Amino acid sequence: MVNFLPIFHPRIEADVREAMAYYEERSPGLGARFKRTFYETMDEILVFPEKHAVKIDGEIRTRLMRPFPYLVFYAVENDIVFALTVQYAGRRPAFLRAIAKERRAT
Repeated sequence: MVNFLPIFHPRIEADVREAMAYYEERSPGLGARFKRTFYETMDEILVFPEKHAVKIDGEIRTRLMRPFPYLVFYAVENDIVFALTVQYAGRRPAFLRAIAKERRAT
């Protein structure tokens, strides 16, 4: 079994904090649940990183963070999983693709 190393884009923490604040404002404790769900989703991605289809530029994949309507965008290269961004799934697809591509380039 391959052990995949996660590398988080420097701005992904801000993505998570922004979503946490949104949910916490709506219901106390929901922000912490969002954060747990993000890390649980990342754990699942690290176990089977190639499970989800490539969606952008032949290398960027997405994983829905159920029950939250957020997508984790990531890329797999050798034994590394690059977590690029976490974004609300209801945003325009072109906007989501642009963010993921920009972060993959940096």
